[in-house]
Amino acid sequence: MTTRHRLVIDCDPGIDDALALLLAAASPELELLGVTCVAGNQPLAATADNACRVLDLAGRHAVPVFAGCSRPLAHGEPRCNLVHGEDGLGGVALPRTRGPSDLHAADFLERTLERADAGQVTLVAVGPLTNLALTEIKRPGLLRRARAVIVMGGAAFCDGNITPSAEFNFYADALAAQTVLAAGANVSVFGLDVTRQAAMPADWIESLAALGNRCGDAARALLRGFARPHPLLHDTCPIAWLLAPELFTAQRCTVAVDWRPGLTEGHLAAKRLPAGGVADGHVAEVFIGVQADPLRALLRERLARLP
Repeated sequence: MTTRHRLVIDCDPGIDDALALLLAAASPELELLGVTCVAGNQPLAATADNACRVLDLAGRHAVPVFAGCSRPLAHGEPRCNLVHGEDGLGGVALPRTRGPSDLHAADFLERTLERADAGQVTLVAVGPLTNLALTEIKRPGLLRRARAVIVMGGAAFCDGNITPSAEFNFYADALAAQTVLAAGANVSVFGLDVTRQAAMPADWIESLAALGNRCGDAARALLRGFARPHPLLHDTCPIAWLLAPELFTAQRCTVAVDWRPGLTEGHLAAKRLPAGGVADGHVAEVFIGVQADPLRALLRERLARLP
């Protein structure tokens, strides 16, 4: 029997966030309760606006969007990433019919986890972890009520992409990343170790035009607007794992994030645990492998279902 997930996606759209939202919107296995937004790929106003536009593109007008934290926990200004273009969507104009809710994202997360039975709601966070960390700071232990906390971030056993040792999401708010990983929740980490294996070749991107729908055309345009060749399906991986876990491999590890300012700020330190090994720290499933061809096929098939 197919598992159905009640899901909140926390994101900072972002082109790869947009692909993740489209995949979720196209998947009946996922009940999308809401989308929360954080500053990251763009400032907060832009990420929340972009989330509304992508959901409207997919025909999911009823899924609420909540704007959250506009800066990291311990810094006065957001650390933003410019590879997604000036608007975060590669210059692709997407109309919208609404804006975000007036409720703060952390308040929505708190309310959702509090009102649901423990183990009923899955959180997927594919941007800086400030909203989740603020929720945990306000209500210590609340993240443990989630069925799972699935994070795109970190570079456990490889080089970083924003500094030699740090991936962008964890570097953008390292203290928040450590707060979430240390919360005692059921955490899974999809970092650069796995997402660098999930590239989208140019011919695959161009093939989306053959889907003959507006979402396929928009996905092709978004990916063509990426400021790097062979863009990676970073944020799609956690959503895809909920749909097809057999495509991924992971290693149980103890994990910690260096949150102190300096050369290694945002570094994810991970130590593999042998089978039956006793952990001496916070534990997470760290994903290290993906079957890229079936992953791309899954995304293409789901995009074809959308308007």
